[in-house]
Amino acid sequence: MAWRWIRRHGRKLRWGAGLLVLAGIGAALMFGQLNHHTPKADETALGTSGVISRYHALLNTPFSHPLGQVGYIIGIEKAPRDKAGYRHDTGGRAFDPTRLSLPTRLPASGAQTDLDQQQRAFRRALDDPKVMLVSHILRHARDPDGQGIEPQLFHSAYSNTAFGPVPDAPLSDAYEAGWDALDRMEAQLLADIEQARAEGHPFTHIVLLSMGWNNDQFEALERYNAILQHTRRAARDTGERFNPMVIGLTWPSVWGGTSVIDLANRALHLGSYPVKADDADEIGYGIANHLVNAMLPRLEAQTGLRSVLLGHSMGARIVTRAYYSAELLNGAVPRTGPGPIVIGLQAAFSANRFSEGYRLIAPVRWIASGEGGPYQEQSRPGGQMALTWSARDYANPLARLLSGAAHVGARPGAKIMHETHGAKVHAATWRAGGDLVGDCATARDAGKVLYIDASQTVAAHGDIRTPETGRLVWSVIRGFSG
Repeated sequence: MAWRWIRRHGRKLRWGAGLLVLAGIGAALMFGQLNHHTPKADETALGTSGVISRYHALLNTPFSHPLGQVGYIIGIEKAPRDKAGYRHDTGGRAFDPTRLSLPTRLPASGAQTDLDQQQRAFRRALDDPKVMLVSHILRHARDPDGQGIEPQLFHSAYSNTAFGPVPDAPLSDAYEAGWDALDRMEAQLLADIEQARAEGHPFTHIVLLSMGWNNDQFEALERYNAILQHTRRAARDTGERFNPMVIGLTWPSVWGGTSVIDLANRALHLGSYPVKADDADEIGYGIANHLVNAMLPRLEAQTGLRSVLLGHSMGARIVTRAYYSAELLNGAVPRTGPGPIVIGLQAAFSANRFSEGYRLIAPVRWIASGEGGPYQEQSRPGGQMALTWSARDYANPLARLLSGAAHVGARPGAKIMHETHGAKVHAATWRAGGDLVGDCATARDAGKVLYIDASQTVAAHGDIRTPETGRLVWSVIRGFSG
């Protein structure tokens, strides 16, 4: 009986077995590529293996997760100093003195306590046995047929990627190699901008983007694509063009696995908050500082394009920390034109960064240090800044329980911004289909931060991938460009 059944269905079984074998081979090839394009030995040597390998996952699947725009993705990773070839540690945990300097200027408050706190905050952010480095850069360029955007490998510390072997991969010198790659990227960026102009489709802006806490590379790219597309459509609706040269950052912003459902991962996510806040500041002091205050000023002067710095949550922390850190960067380049337009969406930093002479309450300051109001001279960098907040942002109040900071992106920070910093901010409200051009002009002329209540359109902390966000962003760019 059994034999007759096998004979009757033998052909189906053989076909089924064959399909299973083919599926197995395909899966092995697919997962082999996912797992072995960046060699495990390289990941182990650099200290970027395991779950944190997600921060170079784009090297394995660049064609599945493209940037839908001409530009560059700078992949930042965190590695033990000795494994990254970091040569500036003189017997302890220290910042890179060849590129950065400790804050030394007494701020406008004239309070030595402010300077002391700024120095301690600087040391705390950079006093880590691991160091942030640029481990890879992807260039997204128009394909030869002009039909779309294709990713290209510009730099990798790893000896193999989805693009194939990387010749002379500088794994043992990854830290310095990352800085060298940024210099090469600057030269290529300039060439790309000049070529686009010569071909008749010039860029309109240079946009530096950063996402925040708990975003891996794929999530960051998805958000960048959404914001940029909505902003481009909003510009078109006003009869104008928004065609930016894009520089997007990805950085190791999460502890634990990809799921936040299980208890262990949830605990890791929450527990990572103060560490990731310092990591964001480290990038702001260092890599992003170089981009904002050395690379972009040179490109602006050579191309006439204006820079836009756009960050969400801790990404806003990164770009604003860089914006206010030029004097800490050895080799900073003074701007000859207008400063950047800085846009912080639901920013995850304390409203007291604008405070003068602020100190933590007595019991707390015995065991912790404040930040010393590093943004207290709000107009000093010479650009214009807009920050959004929403009464419906409940992630930032949760962060207050974890860090004690009243973030500017939600109601607790807004209370401080309105009641304490009224002389430094111009308050505005964003409504669907609204216009901020007049508010931008008022804030710009008064040297104030434009502080936007977006409660009517932002329903949650991460509610930024909407047409309204694009319209808000374009309204700010257009208003500050007038």
